[in-house]
Amino acid sequence: MAWKDVALLVLLCTAVNGMPGQEFPVRPYVDPTQLDVPWPKHSHLKVPWRGYLETRSGYEFLKGIGVNYNVPDRHDLAIRLLAEAGFKTFRIEIGWGSVNWDETHINGEGRWRTVLQLCKRYGIRPTLLLNAHHGVPCPLRFFERHLTADAPNGSRTIKLDDVTDIVPRYSGLCNLTHYCACEVFITEVNPQTGECQLSKPLPKDLKAGQRVTLATLKYLPAYPVGTPEFEATAKGWLRYVQLVVDLLKSVGVDAFDLEVWNELSFGSNFMNGWGINNYYDPPIVQFKADFLHPGGHAWEIARRTVDLVKSQCPQARCIWGFSNTTFFHTLIEKLPPLTDGQSYHPYGTGTRKLPEHEQARDEPWRCLEGDIPKTELRMPEGWAHTFVQTESLMRLLNPEGRLKRKPQGIERFFHYMTEHGVAPPECGVTDERGAWLLKAKTVLRAFCFWLNKGIDVMHYFCAYGERPTDMGVLPTNLETLPDDAPFEQVATLPMKALRNLTRTFADSRPLKQGRRLSVDVVALGEQTPIYTVAGKTLWHRDVFAFLPFQCHDRKFVIAVYTMTYDVTRPIAPERYRLTISGFGGTPERVHLYDPLTDKTVPITVLRRGKDNLAVEMAVVDYPRLLVVDL
Repeated sequence: MAWKDVALLVLLCTAVNGMPGQEFPVRPYVDPTQLDVPWPKHSHLKVPWRGYLETRSGYEFLKGIGVNYNVPDRHDLAIRLLAEAGFKTFRIEIGWGSVNWDETHINGEGRWRTVLQLCKRYGIRPTLLLNAHHGVPCPLRFFERHLTADAPNGSRTIKLDDVTDIVPRYSGLCNLTHYCACEVFITEVNPQTGECQLSKPLPKDLKAGQRVTLATLKYLPAYPVGTPEFEATAKGWLRYVQLVVDLLKSVGVDAFDLEVWNELSFGSNFMNGWGINNYYDPPIVQFKADFLHPGGHAWEIARRTVDLVKSQCPQARCIWGFSNTTFFHTLIEKLPPLTDGQSYHPYGTGTRKLPEHEQARDEPWRCLEGDIPKTELRMPEGWAHTFVQTESLMRLLNPEGRLKRKPQGIERFFHYMTEHGVAPPECGVTDERGAWLLKAKTVLRAFCFWLNKGIDVMHYFCAYGERPTDMGVLPTNLETLPDDAPFEQVATLPMKALRNLTRTFADSRPLKQGRRLSVDVVALGEQTPIYTVAGKTLWHRDVFAFLPFQCHDRKFVIAVYTMTYDVTRPIAPERYRLTISGFGGTPERVHLYDPLTDKTVPITVLRRGKDNLAVEMAVVDYPRLLVVDL
């Protein structure tokens, strides 16, 4: 290539990407039109979280930092380390299947009592998940039998060597194709021959002499509301709820959350829309009401749960968990009265390839731009803050809707993200150092972003994993650590990053009335494109995140970073000039802190006035904290 051609290429690149001294205003930074994506369309260029800007409470930010507690033992050590990292709420599942057959106690109650006592000691608010996973959905008894004759795939009968413990309609074959108790029910038994009629055809071959696992359920999967079967199941569920509430009371915990249900996309045959019909072919009942709407079986179970809990525990919050994977199925206004909040599990932090994973690819009219970028997304925030799918949570979390929508009888409605995390191998990260770094950036980006943009509580998934490439944040050698292991010596990178983040907010206090910051953003120097769609380019400057929090009357902490679309590709620091106003006083001390490196980063203060501040700074692909003291 001739030198003239090289010079022309450089000139063209700088014209597009910018010279070092060039300025690129991001105006307006707060742009409500970013939310203009009509259902069911999606968009690759809209940035819906820039449709609004709120200054959230630093005090509430700290209270919203949670984790899914899945530690098998060493609870004293694990909970101390998690508390020192800054976690203030634990999500703990105590499923209905953990209740003993006589419904007098919860199996393993001593373990949960220890965990809850430690939660109380360290000021951690428990969120108890109430669930009936179809693997162990309710009190049940497992047993084994042997087949006395072959039963080929599709058979409607089997022969067993012993049928004495079988209860027709309540007993069935387990785990034939997946982890599911009574996947096929036994409906009739011939005690002389051992022949059993089945609720639906066998999904696979069974051989004579083969050992099979069976179970007898104490309660049947969901029937329509008003039937005797539904009433029996609902009463059993409420006995389970009462046992959980009694356990909390027994350790002196009166401020807690109860989340009703986990994920309808996972382990939910017992209670989903098909209910008992999941276990029969052909179906045996007709459900006339949508199961998540008034009159539906799941809605009614939740209503009765809320009524029981609220009558005994006024400080408790009842959270609608059926929304975890179906954000928009039930309008918030139509939730059972006195429901305090609902929860979400968007995830989407693993690799998303486009155009391969384009939503509704066979319906191109649904893409706002009519074009799909060729790219790979790996974002610690997941996907639900974008419009890459039409079900963006920004439709629910923007304050125009969030602050108005609430069920009957509720003053404030809470939005929970009770699971969110990253599996490093799903991002192509398989080495130990890379996995801890990815999880550290995910912790920082996810907590800062979601707890600023409308989520009140986020439970990171999860506390513990056996390998660094698992999803956990605790040290993998937890089992061998001494009880008094110092945090500084044993904490992982994500734990230290979170500790550094929360320490910056440590002096936060409840606000009687917060102030609202505004910002003017100017990107400086060379600019980086993310991708181009329909002739329009999405730039790094378009996804510059400015996330303000107020700690008290004289302190603000503002998380700033470039929300890169592929966190596995580090970026060089990018420079911005910010002009911030609304402090209600003169900024006296200003510094930029990096919670990942635990270092103060140089910053240029261009101007400070009675109510405003102009600074120039370098940002990276995870939050640095602009701390402003008045």
